[in-house]
Amino acid sequence: MNEEELRQQLGQLLIVDFDGLTTNDDIKTLIRAPYYVGGVVLSFQNVATAEQITTLVHDLQCTARDAGHARPLFICVSQDNNSNIAPGSSNISQLARLTELRAAGSMEDTFQAATATGGLLRALGLNMVFTDTCNISPGALKWPRTGRKLIGDQFGRLSAGMLRGLRSEEIMSCLKSFPKWDVADRHAEFPLLTASESKDALESELIPYRRAVAEDVEAIMTSHTVVPSVDSSLPIAPSKHVVNLLREKLQYKGLIISGYPESYAIKTTFDTAESAVLSFRAGNDCTIISHTFKEQVDAFQRVFGVCGDRGIPSAQILESLKRVDKLKHAFLSWESTLKRHPAREVNLARTPNKMVGITTRCTTELPYTPIKPFDLSGDMAQLIELWHSLLPQYAVPEPRLSDLLTRPNGAHFEVRFGQKLIAFVATFVNGDRPTSYISALLVHPAHQSRGIGTALIRHAQQHLRSASTARSVTIGSSFPRFWPGVPLDIPKQSQSFFINRGFCVAPGPTARDYCVKLAIYEAPVAVLERAAANGVKFMPWTEGQYGECMALQKELFGNDEVWMGAYERLAQAAQYHQAMIAVDLAGNQVGWALMLEPGIGLSNDLAFPPLLGERTGQIGCVGVHPDARNKGVGLALVVHAALDLRKRGMEQIFIDWVTLVNWYERAGFEVWREYRTVTLNDIV
Repeated sequence: MNEEELRQQLGQLLIVDFDGLTTNDDIKTLIRAPYYVGGVVLSFQNVATAEQITTLVHDLQCTARDAGHARPLFICVSQDNNSNIAPGSSNISQLARLTELRAAGSMEDTFQAATATGGLLRALGLNMVFTDTCNISPGALKWPRTGRKLIGDQFGRLSAGMLRGLRSEEIMSCLKSFPKWDVADRHAEFPLLTASESKDALESELIPYRRAVAEDVEAIMTSHTVVPSVDSSLPIAPSKHVVNLLREKLQYKGLIISGYPESYAIKTTFDTAESAVLSFRAGNDCTIISHTFKEQVDAFQRVFGVCGDRGIPSAQILESLKRVDKLKHAFLSWESTLKRHPAREVNLARTPNKMVGITTRCTTELPYTPIKPFDLSGDMAQLIELWHSLLPQYAVPEPRLSDLLTRPNGAHFEVRFGQKLIAFVATFVNGDRPTSYISALLVHPAHQSRGIGTALIRHAQQHLRSASTARSVTIGSSFPRFWPGVPLDIPKQSQSFFINRGFCVAPGPTARDYCVKLAIYEAPVAVLERAAANGVKFMPWTEGQYGECMALQKELFGNDEVWMGAYERLAQAAQYHQAMIAVDLAGNQVGWALMLEPGIGLSNDLAFPPLLGERTGQIGCVGVHPDARNKGVGLALVVHAALDLRKRGMEQIFIDWVTLVNWYERAGFEVWREYRTVTLNDIV
């Protein structure tokens, strides 16, 4: 790109402030060439009356249009920390701080209040709010006016209502400041959490942010807090680790804005220009440049001087520009931006006990939920009852469920109400897997929506962090096998429970379990004929074929201990006929598949085959040598295995955890259940 194009692109990533009630020459210069600044922050120094605000914003946008901006400016305002846009004005009602809207007590009430707030902001021409709505710092852990504790899950739920309300009025939200902590000494060298407390504290703070990410919050503003357990390279500000936490751990795809430095040390260590450069080098999309006009120009020139091969990669600038363009395209247009709205009154005046039109509900104090290890010997009967009542379509028989839950790689936890088991979470660790598992979460209906499920998830996460080297937690299981992910046949609210607590949907297709009724099964002739035409024959495995089978499979699947172990266990039990192999014209093995009767090998590790009936066989660990692929060998292998199981008296076949799209359908199988993988990444 040429120099002019680079200036235009860089300018769109800068947000500035200025003094005055009108568009002075300084701000006009920054919006025009050669700076092309793409966003402006308004403060109390820029506002007096509703009419004055709308005129100011209109003039700013006209300046941008006349300067050749492709899209309107971000016009930002902070609605927290007592920075209402028109304090003391007699012409418009004072807006309630968004953090106090959480006192409404329900997502619906919060949504309505945020919608009203957003309507006023839109009428004034503002389009982005910097909000502390996800701040769960120690000073924000109480309900306003009541002193009752407000936990992270409540923050997340009510914050979601605020984001939706503002978005309904076409107002973008920018959460500040991530991560947010009250620092007693602003003159400390750097805001610092001690290493012993920072990890658990940060995990607690992330709860509402994870929910906001699930809500696709438009922007997040980064802070400059040092967290030693994740930020060992500091002191330096801003930090790449904070951006990486958002991008990699929370999988946030939106706009990241570097906020104002808050500590005395940061302000005195780095000048405005250097701070702006560091912000981009840390990976932020945009940065706020405050202070004087001269410092803002110097900051632009300094950042411009290190773009491209000189420090800030062109690819990074283009990616950030795409995020800015995506937001502006979704929320802003010249037609709507330049349309003047008459100033209007919105009565959100606060009174000691309520906001007008919104009743503050007195929410019952959350009951203490004593989480303790599950008693395998004494509580199994109550767990079976709870499991079967909540999940009748997954009512695993008691002997199988008891056997799977007592496996040595599991650890489970419970919550009781008096003597009654009301909640349960199951966790498993598999050493050969890159993730640990939360395999089941059950809460009695009478005790739901009280934070118990969230508390169990947090407790399970803490346990798995100490019990496993894996740095992520997945909802599902490996071995023993329950669900490979969140089942799609449970209520939508239950599915979204995990998403709303920060679990991210894995890319790629869903996982499926398949089944077939052998009494009516008809083998697809075309599948069998294609493999036969390629000279491939199929037969049950024999002892004489053991060496070649294990050598080839080790070559192809040697890193999968479960896969290799499944065939080895059959050999050790002399159950070779429980596997099918494919052989080419030269007599070489080119394909393998387990075809297990109940009670044999891996079939004992799966929870759900008994739900199809006692005579349910299993097909699994299907592999084809690369030289024989795309010749119909895999499909024919499965069909021959199904026919062999029918000869042995099986009535049903179960195939679990398939991600191949529409592959088993071609062999005549039907989808039994479908699942979506969701994962929570740890902060380190």
